[in-house]
Amino acid sequence: MKEPDKKPSRAKQAVLIIVPLALWLAVAVLGAKTAAWMDARFGPRILAGANGKFVNVRAFLEHRFMDMALIATAACVLILLYGWISDWISRQVATPGRWVLQGWSAFVCLNLFVGVAAHTALFWSVLYTGKEKIQNYTQWRVKEALMREASTPSQAVLLGTSQTRAQIDSRVLNARLGSKLWTTELHFPGSFPYDLTLCLERLPNVKIDYVITYMSEANLYFDFNTGRLMYFFGLRDLPAYLNLGRQRAPLDGYALSGLLGDVFPVYQVWDSVAARARIWEKVDTAQAQYDTALGNDIKQRAIRAAGTMRLGPASDFHKREFDLFAQGCQQRGARLVICLGQANPMFDRAVDPAVHRDMLAFLREEARKDSNIVLLEPSDLPFQKESDYEDVMHVNAETRQRFSEYIVGVLENLLEGKNPKSHTAEAGERPGQ
Repeated sequence: MKEPDKKPSRAKQAVLIIVPLALWLAVAVLGAKTAAWMDARFGPRILAGANGKFVNVRAFLEHRFMDMALIATAACVLILLYGWISDWISRQVATPGRWVLQGWSAFVCLNLFVGVAAHTALFWSVLYTGKEKIQNYTQWRVKEALMREASTPSQAVLLGTSQTRAQIDSRVLNARLGSKLWTTELHFPGSFPYDLTLCLERLPNVKIDYVITYMSEANLYFDFNTGRLMYFFGLRDLPAYLNLGRQRAPLDGYALSGLLGDVFPVYQVWDSVAARARIWEKVDTAQAQYDTALGNDIKQRAIRAAGTMRLGPASDFHKREFDLFAQGCQQRGARLVICLGQANPMFDRAVDPAVHRDMLAFLREEARKDSNIVLLEPSDLPFQKESDYEDVMHVNAETRQRFSEYIVGVLENLLEGKNPKSHTAEAGERPGQ
């Protein structure tokens, strides 16, 4: 029996060529007008759903129309490509080898499509499931993609652990400074200095003036934890990783997942797609499991967490990587603003004083040798008492607001060329300082 012709008909080929051209023409002719109409009619509702990620609805919509045209173009081109490849395989290879090769061809084309689509904010926005349900990596990619569209003279990014997010509200910063400095919050739970470098290297090629991070002992004195590597570690990082020597994070399953995701984009986005399909109620599953294991007694949780802070090979690695992260900020032309803050005072009292002294000495030395660093020490920052915390590491909304307003003052001074510490704060010393 004659095999059916797998090659797309001329009519199908014509459609696959005409559709992208028509979409780009529509974007050029009608994109701005349609965005203006949607802004006038649905602008407030769109802004409410944006949760502070952007403020110019019209510009946001225009870029999404371009994203749509790009994604459709990629789909049409790859469907055409697969049709031609599949037809050639049908003529050259007998079954069952033909099916294997056609299947792999389809898989490669799918990965190429995802690789293109994943560079658009529209792709990641489609995976958005709400502020409290969105997967962490999806959230990161949405905001990272929107950085390219900021029209302000200067940009800042918030990098670090969930403490950075809990302490500093980018919406407060943008409400006060948004006309001259736009801040994008790009924290990732559990990040260590090595992860910060990986995140910094993956930011869009836009001018970044300030990188802001909140640090406590948990950033430098926890043992190795490489869960973020599956999202941010790739082939281009492998040579530098192998040159780190023996004192480095282990090349475990997470790192191998990162390498695999770098080769196959479908694998990299799988968690985000699965989260969108299942509408997970808990985004940070690992954090939730960790919290459950610790129990509800905050004091006991603080003591147990503090007991994991120690000097040793892991802290040496974290400090060395932080030095490289600071160098990366300088090479990028971004001033590094370090908020050397605290955790819940119950945690601070339980931490080994030697660990705290070592952290102070290390970061002070970093600031001394690198004029690009702005180090805000505990005595510079608003003091936080036990009642200001929801748990061991994260402050409540009221404290977050107060701390964010303090950072606004710091950034205003930096923008004006003044001493960032020249405005006052309700500061205090930590026990044992």
